Amino acid sequence: MARGRPSKKAHIVEAAGGLFTKQGYQSTSIDQVVVTAGVSKPTVYSNFPTKLVLWEMVLISLTEQAQDEMQKTLMHLQSKKGLSLIAGWILLWEAWVNKAERLAVYRILLGEQHKMLPSTFVLFADFEAVLESILSAWIAEFSVSPMNFFTLKAVSKEALLTPALMKQVVMTKTDLESQLDALLVDSSSTKKAK
Repeated sequence: MARGRPSKKAHIVEAAGGLFTKQGYQSTSIDQVVVTAGVSKPTVYSNFPTKLVLWEMVLISLTEQAQDEMQKTLMHLQSKKGLSLIAGWILLWEAWVNKAERLAVYRILLGEQHKMLPSTFVLFADFEAVLESILSAWIAEFSVSPMNFFTLKAVSKEALLTPALMKQVVMTKTDLESQLDALLVDSSSTKKAK
């Protein structure tokens, strides 16, 4: 293999990833992957015996990309002086949900669960663990209880991820920031009252 050139397998995964992102799992055929990747059908099947195996390789690739991109975003935010917990938290969530590839992963897993294997769900858990680890690393610099972390995550998922998946209007950043700040204040005042 020539230096600097992606392997045929990686090329097929990249081509399939683009199709899965745009069309979903059900609407993407191996024939489309063959045409998009510019390879023969036997080449695809020799590397990926089923469409599900190909999807799992795409999911692994998207997880690796997400880890790299989110780590860079985290490092950038950590280098900013005076950025509040909530402002950085929202920026991390926005970086996560503003990628079509990541939204496609959720849509495929939610819409095609009946076609997936247990191994696919393990890979999806690895995918979601990227966001979890980045958020955990962000809040490590602040004094946040595990319950507050869970609450922030649940509200952020409903306020940012769900509307992005449903192609609905997302809450404004200012409104979300005040809601999340209020959650932290309410939670800390509840603890003090006990």
